[in-house]
Amino acid sequence: MTVGERLREARERQKVTLHAIAEKTNISVRFLDAIEKNQYDKLPGGIFTRGFIRSYASLVGLDPDAAVAQFLADEPGQRDEPIDEVVSVESDGVGVGRILLGGLAAIALALVLAYLFKPEWLGLRAAGASPQDAAAPAVTPAAAAPEPLTSGPAPIATEPAAPAPAATTTLAVAPEATPAPEAPKAPLRLVVTPKGRCWVQVSADGTVRVAREIASGESVTVDASERLQIVVGDAGSFAYELNGRPGKALGAAGRVARATILPSTATQFQEP
Repeated sequence: MTVGERLREARERQKVTLHAIAEKTNISVRFLDAIEKNQYDKLPGGIFTRGFIRSYASLVGLDPDAAVAQFLADEPGQRDEPIDEVVSVESDGVGVGRILLGGLAAIALALVLAYLFKPEWLGLRAAGASPQDAAAPAVTPAAAAPEPLTSGPAPIATEPAAPAPAATTTLAVAPEATPAPEAPKAPLRLVVTPKGRCWVQVSADGTVRVAREIASGESVTVDASERLQIVVGDAGSFAYELNGRPGKALGAAGRVARATILPSTATQFQEP
C-alpha cells in the first residue's frame, strides 16, 4: 500500500472529506487528490511535497515522519529534488537598528553644535546678543526756556517733565526645532501577486508569515526589518513587488526556487 493509499484510507475511516482537509491545512484539494493518487508530477515537488504529506498525515492520525519516510522509499527520485537557489549576500554584521540609531545621534549632535555656534541657522539669536530689531527710543531735547518779554520777577520754575518711559525690549522667541524624520520601521516590504496558483512560504526576520497556496489576483504583503526568506513552488507563476518596484523572476516555470533578501541586497532583486 502506497503512502497516498494509506492517507486516503485513514481519511475515509474518519469520514472526512478532502475539502475539510484542505481547509485545515491550507493545501488545495487538487494537491491532496494528487497525493492520494500518487500523481506527484502535479505537485510542486521537493520540500513542498514532503510538507504536504506531513501535514496530511498529522491531520488524519498517522505518524508524519513514517509517512514521509515511506514516500521517499516509494519515490526515490523525490529525495534529491533540485531547488533553484537565488544568490544572496549575507549581512556584514552591522545591524540595521545600529545604523539607524547612529544616524539619529549624528543629527542630534549637529543640532546641538548649530545651536551653540551658529544659532542663526536655526532662527535663534546668540546668547547675550542685543536684539538688532529693537529700535532705540527717540529722545527729544528739552526746549530752552523763552526769554521773558518784559522785565519782572523771575519766572516760576515748573516741575521737571516726567521722564519718558523706558523702551520695552521684546525678546525673540526661539522657534521649536523640527524633529528629525522617523526612520522607516520596515526597510523591506514584499507584496506577493502571483500570476497563477502558487505555493509560497515567506519568513520575515526568522518568523514564518505565509505558508500556503496563493491564487492569481490575490495579494499578500509581508514587512521585515532585517531579512526576507522566500520559497516558491512554481517560480514561473510567482510574481512580486519589493519596496514598491517590480521584482525579478526567481526561476523558471515548474521549478522550486528560494531567495534570501537583505536591506543591502534588495536592489539585486528589483527590476531596473
